[in-house]
Amino acid sequence: MRFGWFAVGILCFSAHGQPLVSEPAVPASSTTAPNAGLRSRNERYRLQPSDIIAIAFRFTPEFNQTLTIQPDGFISLEVAGEIKVAGLTLEEAKQAILQKCKGTLHDPVVNLTLTEFSKPYFIVNGQVGHPGKFDLRGNITVSDAIAIAGGFNPGARDSEVLLFRRVSPEMAEVKKIDLKQILRNGKIEEDVALQASDSIYVSKSAIGKLERFMTVSHLGMYFNPLPWNF
Repeated sequence: MRFGWFAVGILCFSAHGQPLVSEPAVPASSTTAPNAGLRSRNERYRLQPSDIIAIAFRFTPEFNQTLTIQPDGFISLEVAGEIKVAGLTLEEAKQAILQKCKGTLHDPVVNLTLTEFSKPYFIVNGQVGHPGKFDLRGNITVSDAIAIAGGFNPGARDSEVLLFRRVSPEMAEVKKIDLKQILRNGKIEEDVALQASDSIYVSKSAIGKLERFMTVSHLGMYFNPLPWNF
């Protein structure tokens, strides 16, 4: 048995067939996707604030720099000024730097190296013993993450655990997971494995209206500060 995603559009969840009070309702998004199931992000690493990159210009080494990506996602190039690189892959950042330098350097050639990067992590918030940010080490599932975060608080909605996974710089995919049934029935295959930067929210009251996708800016209703800050 596979966990199904909410159908595109708005669904109202209820306990024993009764209307629920939402906590909180997720704003509607116009972005939809045809495929069911939580998206996998098997893609190249994307730069984040606090990452350190080395920039080497082949023909103009006097402009070489080693820079730390600032909290707002920008770096400052000696040759061309500020440019935002957080959220980009190394290749995308390289192309952005080349484009930025074209007005100053003639046919620039640049190499970009990631020298230090943020450790993979996940976040658990809401009705757990120790909400926070944790290192993602090895194969960790949603139930593992809850245990690492101190387990459910009394009254936590273990049947409505929300998993947020970023699918683009602007959008996150949302899935509701019934950990109560998974643990009760031993259906470990339905216990979703986490990916780097996944975020989990455990509610105290029933979840109201949900859509499959939401904008990253709306995650502030569940996480403060936002789990993804670029």
